[in-house]
Amino acid sequence: MKTFQRYFREKVPETTIDKYIRLVLKTVDPDDEVEINYDFEEGMQKVNIKVLDRILH
Repeated sequence: MKTFQRYFREKVPETTIDKYIRLVLKTVDPDDEVEINYDFEEGMQKVNIKVLDRILH
């Protein structure tokens, strides 16, 4: 599993955060499963993107 995590200041617009998420999604394989978590904490916004490992049979 790969994890991408980034903190943004409280006043950063959501369009900037969306650009970051799209950039990360371009770097991973489209067939991989991805979990995106967005948290608003004291004075900052946190984005956590988890790329789950594929199981090959």
